[in-house]
Amino acid sequence: MKLLIETGDAGLTLRKLAERAGMRLSNLQYYFKSKDDVLVAMVARYFEECTATLVKLTQQSEAAGTRERVRFLALSGLAHGQEISDMCRAFREIWAISSRNEMIDQCLIDYYRTFADVMVNFAFPDGLDDTGRARVQSLLIPFFEGYSITGRSVPLDLEDTADMLTDLTLSVSE
Repeated sequence: MKLLIETGDAGLTLRKLAERAGMRLSNLQYYFKSKDDVLVAMVARYFEECTATLVKLTQQSEAAGTRERVRFLALSGLAHGQEISDMCRAFREIWAISSRNEMIDQCLIDYYRTFADVMVNFAFPDGLDDTGRARVQSLLIPFFEGYSITGRSVPLDLEDTADMLTDLTLSVSE
């Protein structure tokens, strides 16, 4: 992922990847026949790590009720968007690749669905009906991704924005 972040998709070659990993190109090619195979494996592993991070974050939360759990998610997403991190850089590259690579696009779709499930299961542990679940997921997925890009330019402060998003989320969950 570091090589992808540094060089972009165009600069990521099997040769450079083998060199960075300290292995021979032939060894890398034994496991990965093409650059697409490497990208799919790399992105899938990265998304597993991102999901595990979110699960760990929710497990460490002391938020008690639904409102507090939704607000916790909102504040976490907003705080994450206050800096341009390696995670933001990685996602920028993955989004670009997904626009021209169907396998990576499917990995991205699957990741966002899993991410949304984790958020909804945390925020609404007693469950939601299918409509409420779909509505909350449809609000939260673009929120998290949008704020990771635009969060630093939002005119409201973090607390007010978190309150607004919490109110919106609770209103669509009904």
